[in-house]
Amino acid sequence: MSAAEPSPPATAAPRASIGRNTVYNLIGYLVPTLLALATVPAYLALIGPERYGVLALAWLILGYFGIFDLGLGRATSQRIAALRDGTAQDRAIALDTALVTNLGIGLIGAAILWPVAHYAFAEKIALSAALRAEALAAVPYLACAVPIATTLGVLSGALIGREKFLQTNRISVTSTILFQLFPLGIAFFIGPDLPRLILASLAARAIGVVMLWLACRREFGAGTGRNWSRDQLRGLLAFGGWVTLTSLCGPLLVFSDRLFIGAMIGAVSVTVYTVPMEAVRRLSGVAISLTNALFPRFASASTTEAAELAKAAAGTLYALLTPFVAAALILLDPLIRLWLGDELGSQALPLGRMFLVATWFNVFAQAPLAWLQARGRPDLVSKAMLVQVPFYLLAMWLALDKFGLWGGVCVYLVRVIFDTLLLLWLANRRIILALPLLLTLVLFTGIGIGMRDTPHLGFTEALLWGILCGIAFLVPAWVVAPQQLRAKAFGLLRRFARD
Repeated sequence: MSAAEPSPPATAAPRASIGRNTVYNLIGYLVPTLLALATVPAYLALIGPERYGVLALAWLILGYFGIFDLGLGRATSQRIAALRDGTAQDRAIALDTALVTNLGIGLIGAAILWPVAHYAFAEKIALSAALRAEALAAVPYLACAVPIATTLGVLSGALIGREKFLQTNRISVTSTILFQLFPLGIAFFIGPDLPRLILASLAARAIGVVMLWLACRREFGAGTGRNWSRDQLRGLLAFGGWVTLTSLCGPLLVFSDRLFIGAMIGAVSVTVYTVPMEAVRRLSGVAISLTNALFPRFASASTTEAAELAKAAAGTLYALLTPFVAAALILLDPLIRLWLGDELGSQALPLGRMFLVATWFNVFAQAPLAWLQARGRPDLVSKAMLVQVPFYLLAMWLALDKFGLWGGVCVYLVRVIFDTLLLLWLANRRIILALPLLLTLVLFTGIGIGMRDTPHLGFTEALLWGILCGIAFLVPAWVVAPQQLRAKAFGLLRRFARD
């Protein structure tokens, strides 16, 4: 069928539950995370710390060049979700337009990355002569990774727009497993040559692209590029441009504090600050998994339905995470000292508590962020970030200079609070669950500040107080929880009582 021929409206397929889709996303988030942590010792043993550091830097450079996606992955997801009740032909045109455009953009990104990466490895990164030669030989393969990465984003975004979360996460997990294991196999059976390692990683990602492409062919009957449309391109690029701007602002708000700390205080302080931050930020995976499942619903639902979904999401996140965070604020004491040792753990502990509070509050920004993007207003997300950047950078610099790491973490917390409240307001012109959120924030912040100079707790003592604190927060969690979640909890309790 040609692009000019009309197609009958497609019948809407029954939708999987949001809870089930969230579980699929959470599994898709946890498996790669755990696998990456588990394979680090094997990589270090097989290729050595220096070569592993170069490999990590290579993928870090590639990660920054992911902006050449120009937000088309998210734009494709939003467009296809909005066309849920449209024709199959319209959805095929949207996918093909994004796919062809993204491939061209990815090739341009590869052409730019090639000299940049060559310059970085040749001039800026301190390497032994042999390893420098390996790194420079690997640059062409690294450049080839850009169009592969951007194509992955569009294809997975298209499937997410159709709420194919099980399929998308199954392919993602498979590709990630291969991504971690292929280079290890090459290192074990052939040798730790850096070009071969990156080529093996590319092969794993290419397999993921093929799997996603075949899935999109089955779902849309598209993926050949024959349905490219100039009119569709304008809308996709307009949406994707704002998403790209958000992606550019994000690193300034997330990583600038570490750069300041390294320049003003020293490398050891970067470790003290970064390790607890990265550890507790894993908590946000729950919120991201839920809001990614909600994204297609936000795009296709009415304003009233979308508002109800956002309120239910906030209530669910509050009910599930608040008692856990309350307990973790106490248990963090013995756990972080066990993990990092007494000296480093004692320095990181007060920062870790404040990062935990910030991460907990920031999970409530995920739903309004998804809401705004899904409803076609990614510009508001970008503008909200742009407003914060100059004030945050100035405040972080002054706080670190005057109060050290504690000043930095306090500025980070204030920025997160402002960001979350602003996004909540922009999404629905009101702050969902304002009273319980703000009251709990005050209590959690009080615990974090109040315990800053208290004596260390033993594990048994911390476990007891942590459990009691978590139980205390079950009461507001139960009150705030959506009716459907309470009904499921009642069902589980009745089944447990019968057994």
